Order: sequence, then C-alpha cells, then structure tokens
Amino acid sequence: MKIILITLKKILFWSYDRGSWQYDLMCVLILAFIFLSPNKFFQTRASGAPPISLRASELGPVSPNDLERTIQNYLNRSGHAVSISRIEQAVDASGETSYVVYQK
Repeated sequence: MKIILITLKKILFWSYDRGSWQYDLMCVLILAFIFLSPNKFFQTRASGAPPISLRASELGPVSPNDLERTIQNYLNRSGHAVSISRIEQAVDASGETSYVVYQK
C-alpha cells in the first residue's frame, strides 16, 4: 500500500528524473490523451449560433416595423433558416448601416 502512495506522489509532483522510463511513460500518456481524445473534449460550448451581419443595402428600403420580417425572408431565401432572437443596428466608420442578427 505504501509503494502505491509513494508512486502516486511521484506522479502527482512529477518527481521522476528526465530520461527515466517513468518520465517517458508519463509524457507518452499525456501525448496520447491530447492526440487520441475526441475534439469535443476541447471545444467550448457557445450559447447559440454566431451572429449574422447584413448590410442595409442588401435588404433595400425597409420600414422599421417590417425589419424583422424582411430580414427573416432575406435569410430564408439565401438558405439560412434561422429563428431570430434580436436585431441590432450598427453604423460603421463610412456611415453604412448594418444589421447584426442574433439567433436563438
């Protein structure tokens, strides 16, 4: 039992000398974990899909009351079936208006 605790302590505190077979084994196990584990272990879970940015010139003239419906129709025609959470209006440095569409 004592030998197991000593071995675990050496592994935990990485106290094996460099070049020993124990050190090499720990390095191989770490590399195997990195390269053989599925990608989903290393991916962050984002809430929702990324926002879509649309220029106002792409949509044409739009009344503020019909903005959400117009953007929904435009995105459906372009192959993006989305459910809109919110829309933010942005103006860039050149004065062009854009809409940032956040999805549910």
